[in-house]
Amino acid sequence: MIAIFNSIPVSEGAADRVVEMFANSRGAVQGFPGFVSMEVLRSEGADEVLVVTRWQSREAFGAWVGSEEFKQAHAGSGGGGNLFRGRPKMSAYEVALEREPSL
Repeated sequence: MIAIFNSIPVSEGAADRVVEMFANSRGAVQGFPGFVSMEVLRSEGADEVLVVTRWQSREAFGAWVGSEEFKQAHAGSGGGGNLFRGRPKMSAYEVALEREPSL
């Protein structure tokens, strides 16, 4: 499994609107083969939104990025006007260890 971290620098006061954009998205990623989960996190200083997606494999993530669904989901994302104060930075990590609560 891999985790993709997409750090999005947002303008002052824009974090809630960016989170809302993800909440109102069409959601094509949820049904894409190999998708595991997504979290949208707002920094304490509200100057960054971090989107974390988990994928069964790097190949599954690559298929998503190359898909028509990806293009549709990201169409107009550059048109956020003054919501963003810079370009997103993406990082990929292999999930080397995962723990869940013990019951």
